[in-house]
Amino acid sequence: MTEKRIKELFNWNENPFSFRIIPETFVGYEKDIERLYQSIKDGEKFSLVIGPTGSGKTTLMRSIVKEFGKEYKYVIYLPKPPKCSEDWIVVFESVIKPGIFGSFFFRKKNINLYNLSDYVNRKLNGQKCLVLVDECHESSQESLEWLRALTDHIDNLSIVIAGLPVFESILKEKLESFMRRINTRIELTNLTKSETRELIKRRIEYSGGDDIKPFTSETIEYIYEITGGFPREVLRVCNELVRKALEKNISTIDGEFVKEMQAPEDRISLKTINTLPERQKTILKALAEKGEMSPSEIVSSININEYKNRDNAIRSVNNLLRRLMAEGFVYRKRTGKTYKYAVSSKFHTMMVDG
Repeated sequence: MTEKRIKELFNWNENPFSFRIIPETFVGYEKDIERLYQSIKDGEKFSLVIGPTGSGKTTLMRSIVKEFGKEYKYVIYLPKPPKCSEDWIVVFESVIKPGIFGSFFFRKKNINLYNLSDYVNRKLNGQKCLVLVDECHESSQESLEWLRALTDHIDNLSIVIAGLPVFESILKEKLESFMRRINTRIELTNLTKSETRELIKRRIEYSGGDDIKPFTSETIEYIYEITGGFPREVLRVCNELVRKALEKNISTIDGEFVKEMQAPEDRISLKTINTLPERQKTILKALAEKGEMSPSEIVSSININEYKNRDNAIRSVNNLLRRLMAEGFVYRKRTGKTYKYAVSSKFHTMMVDG
């Protein structure tokens, strides 16, 4: 899409639906966000944001950075967590530097994980520090344990961590002491129909457009039905509709245009999921809740009393997975000598909520 064509046809300065993070366009969860912000202001140590891929976690984290960057001198955002514990020293070194020769003296003072909290406390000198760590499900257990230990001993430090739903299970199973320290928890799922409309509106207006134009209310209904209000899918479908409208030189994307351009794969919606056989829905729900699993792991997580034995259950699950994969509900990838399956992002949140 060229900016010139977009300007001519829709009067936008740029494509609103490209996959980029725009904190100003985050919508929904008003009460949860208010609670999270108050928790940070009150100096609570840990807050947790969980949600499937594409649910808006990073956009929310960036919006927190934008909000608190106005009043906090130290706001650190990490798009990925340190896997090596010693990297926490680098995290604080890069932001809290003791003067013009900060990095040099920082290293010369022989800072290590055991005295880092004392050093940071001296440098903060009563000022607040906010650290946001994204994709925490990728972190090592040791790194998280050190984050907990450092946070316990650094005054005026608040941490917001975000990750996939499986991350919460990891904390409960392996890092119970970390889990007990979480004061505020927010779960991002799918948007309501009105919030989906608001997301589209904010994206368009951010790019210089007017309200939801060139979409119509009927088009918004269509977008919501096939995406279930899942943010990344909303952007994908909007982007595809805009691309097709540019190809056809159409300036209004209404219901008739949508029906004409609708691809077969876009006809799957929430209604389709509701009509699936119960065994298929059970498998989808297990995958949505626990993340990637092999057929044998799926069998271990569901009730197999209806099968003759475990081998029979695995064969049946394999057959059902092939059907679900053919219909676009799941995908697989090779891990070692086996395949692991996961729910396609488009249907992840729908199954969690279902």
